[in-house]
Amino acid sequence: MNIFVVATTLQAGGGITIYKQFLSHLSEHIGQNKYWIFVNPVLPQLAIEGVKYISFPLQSKIKRTLFEDKLLKAEITKLKVNPDVVVSLQNRGYKCFNTCKQLVYFHQSLPLYPGSYNPFKRSERYLFNYKYIFPRLVKRTWVKNTQFIVQTPVVKKRFVSYFDIPMEHVHVCFPDIEKIDIAQGKIHDWGDKCFHFLCVSACAKYQNGITLIKAIELLYKKNPDLASKIRIHITIAPHRAPVMYELVQRYGVGDNFIFEGVIKHNLLMNYYKSISALLFPSSIETVGLPLLEAAAFGKPIIVADVDYARYVLNGYEGVIYSNIKDYNAWAEAIKDACNNKNRLRPLMQKRESEWFTVFKLIQE
Repeated sequence: MNIFVVATTLQAGGGITIYKQFLSHLSEHIGQNKYWIFVNPVLPQLAIEGVKYISFPLQSKIKRTLFEDKLLKAEITKLKVNPDVVVSLQNRGYKCFNTCKQLVYFHQSLPLYPGSYNPFKRSERYLFNYKYIFPRLVKRTWVKNTQFIVQTPVVKKRFVSYFDIPMEHVHVCFPDIEKIDIAQGKIHDWGDKCFHFLCVSACAKYQNGITLIKAIELLYKKNPDLASKIRIHITIAPHRAPVMYELVQRYGVGDNFIFEGVIKHNLLMNYYKSISALLFPSSIETVGLPLLEAAAFGKPIIVADVDYARYVLNGYEGVIYSNIKDYNAWAEAIKDACNNKNRLRPLMQKRESEWFTVFKLIQE
């Protein structure tokens, strides 16, 4: 079979991870098939027998949305090859291939969850587009009987409901998670007698940094001595999160929040080993990798009470689920984490790769 894989618009984030994982399993499943992979030139192109890469030029998002079908069709005309299966790793489908089977990997969960975003605010405009415009655009590209891949049963349920897709057309492939060696790293010396917490966040609106700010503000009213000793390390630089940084200053809790920027992997493992708890108030995630990382180290976790978190942390005893609007509950949970010295049993890391699901669908 001739199998076309489309990854022309992937440039950053989870999409690149998906592409790399697809390639890492391809040689095991390629068989006698021929793969033609259409890629953004910034993506890696591993040498695999039976695979040919076709690089697309980098373009603006508008041009990619409007003209990708036309560019793709022109490239295929040059190749003089007709696909038997088309695999899109970037949410959308392709009307120009409406006569062959299509498989779409959908990995954008933001439109599936409630949330309101202001298109007139610079920090929220891209969220508005993903929430309200993106789903309409991609749905128009899906051909009849397209098969879909999502990452968890939670996302599948929401995807089926939101897009009104038959349940049997949606399949789950939990992404590969790198096994964490909990023996690596060492206890980090903070150089003070404070209580240190970690918040892995890009400070987007749906990640609810305001919940932590108001929780600390409440702690100052209840227990100012304890509140003054709390340090929350955030994995983004202040200039990358101007809204969050401004709020921290406005509420007078600037000493409590440390905007670290990107933390190198080895240091991050040290942090996990040393923190009082992971704080994760995000209300929208597909998997939430930091949850699995903290649980692997047996660390307390205070997380938004949302379905994705309950699925990922199922069976872990060290987690507290809190409503993102209940600032008092977050304040109490943070206070308890400062005083809790109990050792927790780490969450078992036992997931086998589920990428065989994708290649089985391709073969069928």
